[in-house]
Amino acid sequence: MFALLRQRFTGTVTLHQASPAGERRVWLRGGMPVFTDWNRMEDALGNVMLERGDIDAGTLEVGLVSIHNNESLLGEVLLEGDFIDEATRTEALRVQCIRKLTAMFAADAFSPAEAKVEAAEHDLGKGDELAPVNVLALVWTGVQAHYDEERLRRELGDAIGGDLVATKALVRYERQFGFSAPDGPTLAALGRGVTLEGMIRPGVDTTRVLQLIFTLITCQMLRVGDDAIQAIASGSTAVAAGHELGVNLGSQSTGKAPAKAKAKASAKPPVKAKPKASAKPPPPPKAKPKPKAAAKPKAAAKPKAAAKPKAAAKPKAAAKPKAPSAEDQKFEADLAALEAKVAREVHAFELFGLELDAGRKDIRKVWAELSKTFHPDALEGLGRAHLRPRVEPVFAALSEAYGVLGNKDSRAKLLETLEVGGTGKVGEDTNSIVRNAFEAEVKARDADKLLRGKKYVAARDLFAEAHGLSPQDSDIEAAFYYTNFLAGDRDVDAQTTITKLQKVIEVAPACARAHYFKGMLHVRLDQYGPAKMCFSKTQELDPRNIDAQRQLRAIKIKDREAKAKAKEEAKGGFLGSLFGKK
Repeated sequence: MFALLRQRFTGTVTLHQASPAGERRVWLRGGMPVFTDWNRMEDALGNVMLERGDIDAGTLEVGLVSIHNNESLLGEVLLEGDFIDEATRTEALRVQCIRKLTAMFAADAFSPAEAKVEAAEHDLGKGDELAPVNVLALVWTGVQAHYDEERLRRELGDAIGGDLVATKALVRYERQFGFSAPDGPTLAALGRGVTLEGMIRPGVDTTRVLQLIFTLITCQMLRVGDDAIQAIASGSTAVAAGHELGVNLGSQSTGKAPAKAKAKASAKPPVKAKPKASAKPPPPPKAKPKPKAAAKPKAAAKPKAAAKPKAAAKPKAAAKPKAPSAEDQKFEADLAALEAKVAREVHAFELFGLELDAGRKDIRKVWAELSKTFHPDALEGLGRAHLRPRVEPVFAALSEAYGVLGNKDSRAKLLETLEVGGTGKVGEDTNSIVRNAFEAEVKARDADKLLRGKKYVAARDLFAEAHGLSPQDSDIEAAFYYTNFLAGDRDVDAQTTITKLQKVIEVAPACARAHYFKGMLHVRLDQYGPAKMCFSKTQELDPRNIDAQRQLRAIKIKDREAKAKAKEEAKGGFLGSLFGKK
């Protein structure tokens, strides 16, 4: 579930339910479960609503009779009868979904359940009827319900034998898990850095501690072993992040809002320490000697005859500078290339020259080579000491990049940042990028409605706002260019817009909307050949695009009509009148 959340997965997960036996499915949208047909009588919607106090037993009985007679759904019947409102039904369905999903966590190594994951579009979760499930809270709930100490120790294995420290992400997401107040001290200990032995003492629930550890490891918010030691040494811990934000890790599990950081002005000024008395007093200053009477000036001596200047020695010919060897030339070229990358503040993968899917072995191999070549202390023996001022900042950047790539949590965070459109620069706010992308998507949906209603200026303005929030979204960029043309700006013509859309396609070849809008502009220019190619590509990339199908049919009809007209002209034209029968 967490892996699918990280991938913003939309599709289904199919599992086998032991009792009652049969295949069951979970539908996800954007990485969050929205519905499941997992079969449990105790999780029937009526039972859920009764337990929640949404309805009473009498209302439930009326609803059950009605659905039996009319073959309707209970939620719809209760809604139509004004027994509940839309929000109550949505929340009840979400709770029902959580309860069913929690039951899936019972499967373990001794009762394995094979999962079939299929990416596919579906309509579930698009409207307001089904609310998405918080995956972090679901994982925690499922672990509490179905993981005992034996299972936890079996699945954690050697991971719990060394140091443990929570990542900075836990400070941001602690509240999402729904930890309770008694979990606060355990979370705080994990945030500072601790071992399992250091947490297990009289009065501590060992199973609960292991459940917390397993949940945080599963959700990639806990470092273990060497990674934990490095994080603790560098101060990259959850507690340190909490101090920066003015939040005490563990306090958010009480349900209280995070405490605000205190203003610096309110703090008491530090008391200056008095200087220590020196062991021996300093010697007293010596008295200044009295000035002597000025001596009478002696008679000036006669100047000696000036000695003849010696002939100046001829300067030695300067030694010719040694031509740099091929190795030195390569070193300086590689150094210049790295300097350029550092100046552009590229992300760690690009600095190392690695693909985003590079494994730990590849990262270590590249680091071993780079650190050996560009370590400042290695310059002297190779006659490159003069390059030290240039090499030191590059080596510092390489070391920082290895700190990111060498740690699985920071590497995952970088990948997540790049995935949502970030640049990977230090200090970049991933949350802000995600928020902007979400807001841009909402604005783009509203703009699409305006575009379908032919309100081009309003649509253009909304797409412009969305493009400003999420400039890396090719769909939004293409729609902005197209609506900008439709809005009737004098400085924008069809051919210029086609050129802009072509640039979008070069960057994002799979952007179906860019191909479609480009095809529409070719139609306006009566360029049916290129238009046909654009609509065919749109249909290939997005088979659900009905508008592209219509445009292709319209072009085919035009082609047939043009051919028929050409035949008629050939028969009844000048040649027909000249050679035809009279």
